[in-house]
Amino acid sequence: MFGESGICYQTHSDVNKTPLSSVVCEKNTDHSLFKDLGTLSVEHLPKSYQHEDILALIKSVADLAVLIHVPVLNQAGLYWQGTGRVEDAFIFKENTICQCKKCQLSENPSKAWGKVQIVTSTKLPTACRYVDNIKCTLFHDDEEKTENLAYLFGDAYIFNEGGVCKFYCYTCDMDLLNKLDAYLDTFESKWTSAFVKYFETVKSAEERLLVMICHPHGCKKYVSIGKWCKLRPSVKFEAASCPGCEGSFLLIPNFDVNDDDYC
Repeated sequence: MFGESGICYQTHSDVNKTPLSSVVCEKNTDHSLFKDLGTLSVEHLPKSYQHEDILALIKSVADLAVLIHVPVLNQAGLYWQGTGRVEDAFIFKENTICQCKKCQLSENPSKAWGKVQIVTSTKLPTACRYVDNIKCTLFHDDEEKTENLAYLFGDAYIFNEGGVCKFYCYTCDMDLLNKLDAYLDTFESKWTSAFVKYFETVKSAEERLLVMICHPHGCKKYVSIGKWCKLRPSVKFEAASCPGCEGSFLLIPNFDVNDDDYC
C-alpha cells in the first residue's frame, strides 16, 4: 500500500543534502516526528511490536525505498519529487541482450542485464510525457555520503491506474541488480519472520500500526510511525507526512487478517 502524502516541488533532480530539521516545511510538519534509520530502535514502536523482528522488517523495506524525480512538462527547471520502492528485479544472463539506453547505442551490448520493477503513486508520472523522464535515486541514506548512490531511469510502464504506478528500469549494472535481488530476498525473509512472530499474538485491527518509509523534501530516508484509520478504497492514516512522501510504501503489519477483512 502506498501513501498519498504530497508532492515536493524542486528546481533540480538531485538529492537534498540539507538535514531535514533545517528544511522549511509548507505543511508545518514537526520534522522531529520523522525517525532517522540510523537511530531507529524498538523503543520507537508500540509496545506490542517492540521486538527485533519488526525492526528488521522495517529496515529491510527501507533498503528498497527510492527517491523519484519527474520533470514537469512545459516548465523547464521544475521537478516533482516523491518516493517509491523496488518491488522486483529480474536478471538475464543468456539468450538476450540488454535493452538499456547505453547498450542500445553500443556495438557490443551486454548479454548480462536485468529489469528493476519500481512502484510508486500514479500522481508522479502525470507531470511528464514519457516514462524515460522518470529518475530514480537509490540508497540515499546519508546527507554526507553520496558515493553509494545509484541511479535508474524509467524504460517501460507496466501498470498505471487506481493510484498505483509500476514501471521497469533496464540496466546492465550487475552489481546493482545482485544487490537489489539480495535486498528483496531479505525483505521476504524478514516478513516471514515477523508473520510467524505476530500473526497469533497481535490483533492488528486494535493496534493499527502503520510505518511509512519516505524521502521528505528530497532528503535522505526517514521513517514515520503512526496509525492507519481506513484501508479501503485508499489508505487514510495519522502519521507525520511532508511534501516528497507521495508514493511512499506503507508497511501495515496486519499479519492476522486477510486484506479483504478491511473496508
